[in-house]
Amino acid sequence: MDIRLTKLEALIPTLATREDLLKTKVEMREDLLNTRGQLELSIQKLETTMRREMTKQTWTIVKWITGLLATLLPSLIAATFYIARHVH
Repeated sequence: MDIRLTKLEALIPTLATREDLLKTKVEMREDLLNTRGQLELSIQKLETTMRREMTKQTWTIVKWITGLLATLLPSLIAATFYIARHVH
């Protein structure tokens, strides 16, 4: 029994007190808030970048479609007039 009691008494100084736990809790909360702020900032940067790239891609598609229509419509109109006048 004395040996077990001696082991327990030796262990007691290494145990955390309420103050230690409160300090740890405060530190963890601060770390969590810092991490949350960093994540929110990273997400905002990512959203901004994605929005910019999507807008750029949209305008590229609009330019291509406009170019194709500007090229194909006159050709189709010309082909229609040719067929209407020369093919009976």
